Amino acid sequence: GAMASPHGYWPNPSDVVFSDESKREGPLLSPPRDWPASFATPTLKKLLGKHRLAGKRCRLTALPSEEDLEQVRALDLSAEDSFGNAVLVMERTGFAVIKGYAVFELEQYAKGEAFCAHMRWWNSKASGVWVDFTPRPDGMDSMVLIESAKAEKELVPLTEERRAAADARRALGGLAKVPQPANATTTPLKSETKPKPPPPPAKLEFTGSESLPEMVRLLSHGTPQAKSRAAAALAAQAATGTEEAQRIVAAQGIAPLLLLLRHEGEAQEHAARALMGLADTIAHQDLITQAGAIPVVVSLLKTAPQAVQDLAAGIIGNLAIQNASNQTAITDAGALEPLVSLLMKGTSPAKEQACFALWNLACQHPSNQVAIEAAGAVKPLVALLSKGTPSLQEEAAGALMNLAAHPHNKLAIANANAVEPLSALLSQGGGAAEQAAGALMNLASNNVENQRAIVKANVLPKLVRMLGDESTPSTTSRRAREYVAGALMNLTLKQPKVQNDVAKAGAMPLLVKM
Repeated sequence: GAMASPHGYWPNPSDVVFSDESKREGPLLSPPRDWPASFATPTLKKLLGKHRLAGKRCRLTALPSEEDLEQVRALDLSAEDSFGNAVLVMERTGFAVIKGYAVFELEQYAKGEAFCAHMRWWNSKASGVWVDFTPRPDGMDSMVLIESAKAEKELVPLTEERRAAADARRALGGLAKVPQPANATTTPLKSETKPKPPPPPAKLEFTGSESLPEMVRLLSHGTPQAKSRAAAALAAQAATGTEEAQRIVAAQGIAPLLLLLRHEGEAQEHAARALMGLADTIAHQDLITQAGAIPVVVSLLKTAPQAVQDLAAGIIGNLAIQNASNQTAITDAGALEPLVSLLMKGTSPAKEQACFALWNLACQHPSNQVAIEAAGAVKPLVALLSKGTPSLQEEAAGALMNLAAHPHNKLAIANANAVEPLSALLSQGGGAAEQAAGALMNLASNNVENQRAIVKANVLPKLVRMLGDESTPSTTSRRAREYVAGALMNLTLKQPKVQNDVAKAGAMPLLVKM
């Protein structure tokens, strides 16, 4: 009988979407110029936004590593069919298929003026890291990929019409060159010696007198030692404050630093320290996230050497500061379990960074507050209240304060015997006393059992002492006094006996004064 026509996800010109139909020509760049800052260009935002591609996660995605390629060595992957490739990879490795688009800037127009997106499928490893096995055009070592619900394709038989459409799509470019088989009818060339391919460009050495753009270039094109020294120099620079951090971001430093995180060694630690410094500026949080940081950093939390784990927790803590979408994405990426295990087994700095991360992940984020308790964080946090350094005690009390904001957690924290050690911290002064007062304030809010336990632990006189008295002005911070007042209010609400005790302790004039 007639041969069945092959089925496939055939390419089609509709796979290519332009930001402006009148600007379609010329070479493609990915990442777009000035990535990730260009992510905010109005033209690109509109193309990726809800009325066009309705993009979800967006990441700068490197080429697959050697060990990733090893897993798909046996597969026949086509340069033109990312769709079929991603499905084959999933069948072979179990890596989920991610459907979306590769994002390009059209180089011949002014910067930020014209973009296009080519439908592409790729895969996601169990760690959440994206891996894109379809060959790419030469030189495109990193490519911006955006997940999109619009990137669906049907598996259909090949017809003449579909063959013609596939040719039209190929003509739009963005695909790796397929080596053409030599045509038998051409006259053979005289046997000349083949010209030697040009040598690869020499890796650059670190001199120490580099300008910032040269320093950033070393991160990707330097010798291993130069990469490490450049990353260390940038880490020192980022640590000096927002202004220097902004210069590094403007010089396109984020993407090459993230690539260095993927390989163990000295450069990895310096790059992590640099990113922690960059993430300390609120305006950089989203740029770092859009460059694909969260899954990479979470996987470091699980597997990296000890020193890098501390830094990974610090990066996560900074990315989570008052940023609800990052708080959600970090938890979704699986950060809680490794953070809790750092609380138990980490070095003292790692424990401090893990507390800091949990403190920020829990802040005004009810679903994270529940998830952190479910991940087993409460017991180890309570343990650190009595055995850590003062700064560690402060971080642990701060994390418990944010967790205790959730009704579900109030009893769990009290049942882990937190009240005694929190009460002990009140006498210690400083940041630890402040956060302990905040934690007791939240534990006492709308929870009669906890109110009783706190009063019984003889907390009232200590709280009142933190307010200072008429003759000696208080040495505690304004915020600490607010927490104390809040705690006293929660403890005395509808409790005449407690109100009486607080009055006896002389707190009323102090509260009035506040």
